[in-house]
Amino acid sequence: MTLLIPDFYGGSSSAKMSPNSEIIKAMRSNNIPEETISQFSSNPVSFLYWGGQPFTSGPVYVGAIIFFLFILGLFVVKGPLKWWLLSATVLSILLSWGHNCMAFTDFFLNYLPGYNKFRAVSVTLVIAELTMPLLGILALKEIFRPENDRKKMFKDLQVAAILAGGLALIFAVIPGVLLSFTGMKDEFFAKNFPDWFMQAIRDERLRLVRMDALRSLFFILVTAGLIWAVIYGKLKREYAYFILVFLFLADMFPVNKRYLNNDNFTTKSRVSVPFDPSQADQQILSDPDPDYRVYNATVDLFMDASTSYFHKSIGGYHGAKLRRYQELFEYQISKNNMAVLNMLNTKYFIVPDNNKMPQAQMNPGALGHAWFVSAYVLVDNADQELSALTGFNPADTAIVDKKFADMLKGYVPGKDSSATIQLESYKPNDLVYMTNSGKEGLAVFSEIYYPQGWNAYIDGKLSPHFRADYVLRAMIIPAGQHTVEFRFEPRVYYVGEMISRVSSIILLVLIIGLITFSGWKAMKAEE
Repeated sequence: MTLLIPDFYGGSSSAKMSPNSEIIKAMRSNNIPEETISQFSSNPVSFLYWGGQPFTSGPVYVGAIIFFLFILGLFVVKGPLKWWLLSATVLSILLSWGHNCMAFTDFFLNYLPGYNKFRAVSVTLVIAELTMPLLGILALKEIFRPENDRKKMFKDLQVAAILAGGLALIFAVIPGVLLSFTGMKDEFFAKNFPDWFMQAIRDERLRLVRMDALRSLFFILVTAGLIWAVIYGKLKREYAYFILVFLFLADMFPVNKRYLNNDNFTTKSRVSVPFDPSQADQQILSDPDPDYRVYNATVDLFMDASTSYFHKSIGGYHGAKLRRYQELFEYQISKNNMAVLNMLNTKYFIVPDNNKMPQAQMNPGALGHAWFVSAYVLVDNADQELSALTGFNPADTAIVDKKFADMLKGYVPGKDSSATIQLESYKPNDLVYMTNSGKEGLAVFSEIYYPQGWNAYIDGKLSPHFRADYVLRAMIIPAGQHTVEFRFEPRVYYVGEMISRVSSIILLVLIIGLITFSGWKAMKAEE
């Protein structure tokens, strides 16, 4: 429904209230101070959205005019192209329903390669945002043909206007009859707000639907009137096109401004320095050794980007998280397991002081970027590997899943007490270490084990490495001095790069061949 009525479900889960909001009116009628109302209304709120998504930045709105022209296209456009566009639109909408149509969603998740890599099913609506305008434009092309039967075109126009406009009219007149305006988070809000405030929220949701439904109805009727004027010769097609462009902009621009406006942009200077370093950041940055990690306890560890701007953080944010690292956080890091924090080379903690200002604290137990261990423990599976991290000493022992046991064959536990590993150079895709040991040793590297692309080399020779301590890299290093290098070399990237390069060359050759052939043909014609 948001394809036709943008605020059908309240818009965004983080939106500012209108000055005409029913909530503002209710607050005034209940004698809430104006200063409190002003502060409340100046900040985004989460309770206007009452749809089924956990959160949303805004609705998918194709425009009332496009919606109407799409319906019109179903009647006036003929041929297989119409059915392809309709099928793609319906497929897009069905896929976007997600758990509301789970059998359909499961089929695509299980059998369509790559589909399960999408972050949210709602992104499939980009298909509808292409197919609906395309069919709408084809409808205009068809209906503006001068040789068309006027009566037939007018009848189709009437039907489309009744269907699209009637749908908008229903929600403009009786939205409360069809919709409950109660969201899945309202039970939580009810614990924090009085009854009169909850009723005001529902009233505001109703108002938003009604206002946008009336708005959509207006654009549908104006567009239908414009097309009628062209059909019956009251308006030239050339003028109609210019008016339609203006109507498109008048329809889409104000809705787009609700969700992408001046608040979303900033100055160049602010972008170049997005975060100001705190005193704790400055203190940590004075450390001449850059190869350590930081745990910032003053922010949400996995929703924060500021720490990663200045330091190598053990947290940070990304839409696609490594499941294994997320599990490490949930079962170990969140419980402040110092052994795990030490093996992650957490040299500094940022914690609040008595005035709730961030201050830096050094962790003397951080193990550095790599180290040799004297023993290892084999476990049966990942669950045991994760559990074994409780109460172990990562400086002396490595926890290894038994599926990597073959890589430990022939290795005699123990280490040279004078053995060293130094990180010589660091790049995100290339790490070089220098090692020196009097005997063969088991080395653990404080880097995340990710076999899909990472290769290990000893003195330039490809060498096996495996997982230890649930998330880290480990490998057997021979006695003596060696250069150990980890390089990120995903085969799929290089194969794709080769295919892209060859395809570009073929395309270029074809273009040159076509130009040459056309020139030769023209010369022959002149002769």
